[in-house]
Amino acid sequence: MSIKFSRLATAVLLVAVIFLMSGRSWAIYNVLGPSKDEWGLKYDVQVNDAGGDKVNVVFTLADEGRLKPIYSIELIAMNPETDSQGGHGYDVKEKFELKPTADGRRVGQVQMRKEFLDHAQIRILTDRFDGQPQRWLANYETPIRRFLDKGPAEVPPLASPLGSKLTK
Repeated sequence: MSIKFSRLATAVLLVAVIFLMSGRSWAIYNVLGPSKDEWGLKYDVQVNDAGGDKVNVVFTLADEGRLKPIYSIELIAMNPETDSQGGHGYDVKEKFELKPTADGRRVGQVQMRKEFLDHAQIRILTDRFDGQPQRWLANYETPIRRFLDKGPAEVPPLASPLGSKLTK
């Protein structure tokens, strides 16, 4: 038995397949808005002068809250100018590599140029929310300018050895 499709049915099927496949490759984030308790996150951010035109941004995570487990924590600054398609590029995109401390917290540090402080943000990505898997990455962002008036960071010593005790 032979099944034949009309040209229109074949074209519609082809477009549907392409559309469904491309949806899996697009970077789609579900942006989480503000909340009173910041989604249960317990963290601190310190911004310290690194000399010259650079600053060190120290991120200390005490509790992942309702976003547990966190997929990635990044320092980003989007370029305000748009490209030919209306998109924005990154001026800064650095991932915080968190390392455990003796008191159970995790600390990471990245460096960036001072000129990007006005529009820099910390972006926290997770694929779970309230313990439930999400179809898209949940995205929580907080601006760096909230933390600029704080004094120098006192980073607790890292737990040693990192080796096999480091978990993600």
